[in-house]
Amino acid sequence: VLTVEGNWADRLEDELVDEDNRRYSPLAMMLRSRYLVDVDCWSEARGQPIKPGTVCNAIRERLEREERR
Repeated sequence: VLTVEGNWADRLEDELVDEDNRRYSPLAMMLRSRYLVDVDCWSEARGQPIKPGTVCNAIRERLEREERR
């Protein structure tokens, strides 16, 4: 499951944030806790709407990453 939300979640580029200690968006947290599924949360916090092309590219990148596994 991949959620795409605009919020103020942690960025993985931050040196203090990694996969184990990052904060997830509210929708991702609800899905993880209610349905016990692994949720990949992608969020932008630039104060502007996320462009459809940006969302599409992020989904493609994650699908390619999953195919390589």
